[in-house]
Amino acid sequence: MHTLHNADPRHLGPFRMLARLGETESGVRLLGRRVGAGPTVEVTLVRAALADDQRLRARLRRDVAASRAAAGRWVRPVEEAELDASAPWVAYPYVPAVPLAEVVRAAPRGLAEDGVRALGAALAEALERVHAAGMVHGGISADAVLVAGDGPRLTGFHHARLPRQGACGGREAGGRENGRGGAAGGADAYDSDTGRFAGPAPFLSPEQARGRAPVPASDVFSLGAVLAYAASGRPPFGDDAPPQVLYRIAAEPPALGPLSDSLARILTSCLEKDPAGRPEAAALRAAFGGPDPAAPPPPPRLPSAVVARLARDAARALVLEEPGAAPGLAAEAPPGARAEPAAEDGAFPDDDVFTASTRGEGRNRLNPVADPPPSRTAATSRRAVLTTAAAGAAGLLAGGAAVAGWVAGRGGLSALTDPGSGRRPATSPAPRPPSGTAPLARWRFDLTDATSVPPLVWRGRLAIITNSQEAVALDLRTGRPSWRRDDLGTDATPEPISRELALVTINNRLVAFNARDGHQRWVESKYSGTGLTFHKMLSVDADGRHAYFTATGSGSSIGSRGSKPPTYVVAYDTRTRRERWRSRLPAAYGDDVGAFPTRRSLVGLGYPGDEVELISLRLSDGHQEWRRRFDGVSAGDKVGISAGRGLLYAARGATLRAVDIDSGKQRWLLDINSYATTKSPLGHPVIRQGPGGKGDVLYVSDGTKLVYAVDPDRGTELWRSALPDDTVWKATPTLSVTDSGRTVLAAVAAGVFALDARTGGVRWRFQESSGELLDEYQVYPARSSAVVAHGAAVFMLPVE
Repeated sequence: MHTLHNADPRHLGPFRMLARLGETESGVRLLGRRVGAGPTVEVTLVRAALADDQRLRARLRRDVAASRAAAGRWVRPVEEAELDASAPWVAYPYVPAVPLAEVVRAAPRGLAEDGVRALGAALAEALERVHAAGMVHGGISADAVLVAGDGPRLTGFHHARLPRQGACGGREAGGRENGRGGAAGGADAYDSDTGRFAGPAPFLSPEQARGRAPVPASDVFSLGAVLAYAASGRPPFGDDAPPQVLYRIAAEPPALGPLSDSLARILTSCLEKDPAGRPEAAALRAAFGGPDPAAPPPPPRLPSAVVARLARDAARALVLEEPGAAPGLAAEAPPGARAEPAAEDGAFPDDDVFTASTRGEGRNRLNPVADPPPSRTAATSRRAVLTTAAAGAAGLLAGGAAVAGWVAGRGGLSALTDPGSGRRPATSPAPRPPSGTAPLARWRFDLTDATSVPPLVWRGRLAIITNSQEAVALDLRTGRPSWRRDDLGTDATPEPISRELALVTINNRLVAFNARDGHQRWVESKYSGTGLTFHKMLSVDADGRHAYFTATGSGSSIGSRGSKPPTYVVAYDTRTRRERWRSRLPAAYGDDVGAFPTRRSLVGLGYPGDEVELISLRLSDGHQEWRRRFDGVSAGDKVGISAGRGLLYAARGATLRAVDIDSGKQRWLLDINSYATTKSPLGHPVIRQGPGGKGDVLYVSDGTKLVYAVDPDRGTELWRSALPDDTVWKATPTLSVTDSGRTVLAAVAAGVFALDARTGGVRWRFQESSGELLDEYQVYPARSSAVVAHGAAVFMLPVE
């Protein structure tokens, strides 16, 4: 379940889209809910590029007609469809489910026998309804079977053979072998136009393998192949090249693997070469689940990984189904739609507003503005409460019945399909997903190019994001662009200099622009052609009056190694638009300089030669006040500074040390990881307020995906946490901490991990299928949320 993309529709017919469920070759699957009142639905939308494909439209019509005719306990009914729209779509009631093939991948030796029997009984019952309606499915495969917590759902009716006008009766579809006398309106086994069979080769029947049309007995054979696959983890006729598979289907016995005698007998009867020797669907259901058609089979036992996913998807869907849970969409209502009341747990409360801080260590942090919280209108829930106790830890659930029982205990699946069936008192807490469930991003926006610098969050309303191609201002509530301009493209973060203006460096010019609309207010270009080249903005005064930059001049620095040009720190007055002072840094500093302001000075961090040095420049005139180097700290170290403590922290290899800034002497040394074995050095240390406001904590990580918490004063380890490592390359997580100090966020190419700052326990991982495989996530905390960038995609992620 993912955030909607820019191009995804926000409404289809009477449904408001909430999330993206996935993609297929021909369309997109979306999660939606009927505006006003109604069920949560899964919508399949045909891609616009394929909307003119008449064969595709015909298959969609066939799927809808067959689904409506066979709808029942194990066949999803059609909620609504627009088959003649410019981009056709179909909506089904949403039930969290995964393809059977994914279930089998999670249990490579196959499912337990009782689970196979439960699947068989339910799917045989579904086939009874299909055949009773005079139809043949014709494409039963592992991909056509979805598995939910309460049982399977048979899908994929786009190859179904429909009855002639007025036809009725299950086996009316003509002779067993040729099958052409009674069923009409469907595709043959092989489509010469597309060069494809009606279904995957391992699950075709012998008659289909010979190119003949499917008959009801063909469905029984395919179901037997699917169940044999579920029982053993391998298709009974192999899964190699289609010609070899089709030959085995037509001429060789199935390879069923180690099964009980009774189950092997049932599956062998289904896989008879002669259609006349196969059981009918009713007899097959009785063999699997008993003679009473009104008694549903028990839910299948499923692998824990599948159960965990079902629980997470159910939790997300139930939370999203809450009115207002998909921000920015409520404003988009179809004509004549009734406005919905605000949710008690609103998607983006008015008191969640952010601004960029330019003071001290947290220059790029997003800090809350002290605005008074608005009053909230209590609203009753549309469905049953979702508590954290429901499914406890999703990965610990023992079987599919647990998911069904959990959902049933909170309004049942009707909580999704009939929102009015469960009500939550206005005073009860907002619904929360089970432990381990990653939050769904509030919105997603795709830039024209990747961004590599922090956003400027403007007055709690806009996130101004820049890359080399453009600057885009995104509305924090909806994710929609308020403006975008290609004349502000730069790989630098703008800085606020007044209530309206922000300043950025572009091509050796200073550009001030209106943050509300992106229009340039003034441009300082006098440095162009002077031999002075800007590199980066170091800092801006709290009131925006002065901006400080590093720049290099022409010529070379005396005493420098080689012929490096001199490096300057430039103070620029943004009110008078004049340079206030220019201070030349010592030789060999180069342009790799950082800085943080204090009340009276600008303290720069440089790397002259092979050492680390701090230099203090007086804010009034740029005069150099002092320079300090530190014992045991070299240019290759990862460095962090706590101005309040007067300590510099340096990480090198396996060691983390603290050095007193005033004396330059080492305060403590901690050998924290097994660098000699892993060759995985520590990353940049980060010091932030700890959980509960009880002092600061120093956080650091290494390339083995370990995160450490350290007491910044004593140098003692508080905890360490291993992130799930499902990648083949080493990458040191980039760490950040929420403003509350309760959550540590670790960003790598595999996603964003949220850790409990008290214990180090991993709460969840957020991962979206966007960007390149090696693109690392970038996280910028914002009170209880975070702006997340991955490649060219930007998300607003709720964290706490």
